[in-house]
Amino acid sequence: MALAAASGYPVSASQLERWRHHGLIPSPDARRTGARGTEQIYPEGTGDLVCALARHACPGTTYDDLALLAFFSGAAVPETALKTALARVYFKHRVRHEEQVEHVQAQVPPLWAAEMDSEYETAEAAAKISLAENGRAIRQMRSNLRRQPDLARSPREEVDARLLGVLVGLEMRQLPESDVAFMNDLTAALHLDCDTAEDCVAVWDYAAACHVSQMARQETTSPRERIEKLARISAEDLQTLRTEVLENMDQVWTRATGGRQTRAARDQVWLARGAAGTLMEWMSARTVHPPGSVLANRYFIESLADLSLRCQISQARSLCSGRPGEGRSAFVARTSD
Repeated sequence: MALAAASGYPVSASQLERWRHHGLIPSPDARRTGARGTEQIYPEGTGDLVCALARHACPGTTYDDLALLAFFSGAAVPETALKTALARVYFKHRVRHEEQVEHVQAQVPPLWAAEMDSEYETAEAAAKISLAENGRAIRQMRSNLRRQPDLARSPREEVDARLLGVLVGLEMRQLPESDVAFMNDLTAALHLDCDTAEDCVAVWDYAAACHVSQMARQETTSPRERIEKLARISAEDLQTLRTEVLENMDQVWTRATGGRQTRAARDQVWLARGAAGTLMEWMSARTVHPPGSVLANRYFIESLADLSLRCQISQARSLCSGRPGEGRSAFVARTSD
């Protein structure tokens, strides 16, 4: 309590007891001080942990969020409380996303669904969700696509149809490089020749995050396997993962702010939850990437470089074969009955 007060974030005895009850701080060990006397000794580092919890504690913050905020600020959160928070936050988001995908898939007419495999259905559903959310990257990709001569004056519905095709391709297990029309639209949507404006960087971040899974060795996993992996992982390995996740967050933050800020905030609940999700994903995903892969490099630098190379190769093939972009009439013919 004295340390917390000295740090500017005082805590009460009842607050400490609630944190101890929920596993956020360890219980003290009793140590004899004489023939009949004992004293309560907290494990080393508990003072720093309490100060971190006190700094992030505010009305409405859940115990899981508090554990994540303290952990990603560098505190040594007790292993059980930390793993419980990681699992709850990750799987809650995962289930919500899967429910969204299933809802969109259910809207596909049975006749159409019979003509598509499950992979395409899932990719299309995820793409439709991204398109509907209309985030910064999606808006910029739509603008980039209008650089195509046949889309410059097209209605938004037609542009969005082409954009949806780009998003579906990025969501599939493998990039459909044999589809010349798709690769032309992907190249235009990415606009890799753009000056490093913030909106362009948002597009590259989005595409790189999608493409990184296409670069990996494909393996299936299950929620149970992820839970078991989380249960087995050591505290030291969790700290290593935390370092990688924070480095990745800082790089993304630097790009998003145009270099004006180089360190992502550590005191926002939504950032802590996002970091928890990234940690859980990378904990499993790193096993299907080349040994020694680093999250920050793999998720942007290497992924975007590979995506850029594939676009360049596709453009070169298109030029050598004399096949230009498909154009509006060909697109209508290809997508109409």
